[in-house]
Amino acid sequence: MTSQSLFRTGATALAFSLAMALGAQAAELVKFNGVTAQGGPTAQMFPVFIAMEKGFYKEEGLDVTLNYSKGSSDAARQLAAGNADWGIFSSAATMQTVQRGFPLKAIMQIYYPDTFDIVVPESSPVKTMADMKGKIVGVSDLAGGEVPMVRASIIEAGLKEGPDVRLVIAGEGDPTTVRSLNEGRVQAYAGAKRDLLLLPAQGIPTRSITPAAIAQFPGDALLVRKETYEKDPELLTKFVRATLKGWAWGMANSDATFALLKTKYAAASLGDNPVAAPFWELVKTYYTAPASVTKHGTLLPANWKIYMEYLQLGSGEQKALAGPVDLSTLLTDEVVLKAWDGLDIEAVKKTP
Repeated sequence: MTSQSLFRTGATALAFSLAMALGAQAAELVKFNGVTAQGGPTAQMFPVFIAMEKGFYKEEGLDVTLNYSKGSSDAARQLAAGNADWGIFSSAATMQTVQRGFPLKAIMQIYYPDTFDIVVPESSPVKTMADMKGKIVGVSDLAGGEVPMVRASIIEAGLKEGPDVRLVIAGEGDPTTVRSLNEGRVQAYAGAKRDLLLLPAQGIPTRSITPAAIAQFPGDALLVRKETYEKDPELLTKFVRATLKGWAWGMANSDATFALLKTKYAAASLGDNPVAAPFWELVKTYYTAPASVTKHGTLLPANWKIYMEYLQLGSGEQKALAGPVDLSTLLTDEVVLKAWDGLDIEAVKKTP
């Protein structure tokens, strides 16, 4: 055999070995599928997208996919049914699901503030929620994620849903919402803050009337089934650590993250959206923890307790929770704290 033949043979063997090694490495990645309350790819999921983009999940040996649902209640059902390994959805849906007998564990706070608000046109004589007596609040859907917050706001204002304040469906910050407000069909509108950004862009400047106590409600959390938490805590630590890296890089490299979201990960919702830039600024406030939080991602049990108490008020369908849930069993910071252990977050921010 000539030296040239030997070289070709050696090169072929090397290429085969490399292919086998790469194949084995890919095969070793653990699939970890999630579901979010978002109906499609949006900027709100940027820590997950950045962790994918920068290879943070792969570094932890994970092959992560993100699926979308019809809202928090649907996402909670998908997780409880075992159709996903993890989920990101509202604290209200979390507590409701647990009370129905599906044991979940909240292992990380994703959004710190709630992502819903109640607004009125800037020129409205309504100054507070108490001024809504005898009036109507528009919502995206009577099963929408904003409804528990609206009902809590009605109670906080000393009013009653039905005789004092009615809820009707009035679009999602779209022309239907604009017509409803302009024609006086509704005097206030409640919805996701991202949808509320669309109103000023359509000629209706707004201001919030959400009571201060209600504004303390916690936003969406990262949830897993109790069996997952007990079976593989190390897997969860890896996932949370990579997600924290995605959060840190995204917040520290805001312009680059926005460009990636607009052109790749959330192009459908951001690409030509006239409020894309304000929405990105809003999203970053969701991921800004209160000063009391020293390790991003840790939970705020006091805020969950406040929300839980409000969810038990009212009667009939207005009463979102039949009674309390055990927050000490539901909420845990153990995974987040392990994920932070030894994590050089400043180095992460400088990842090329």
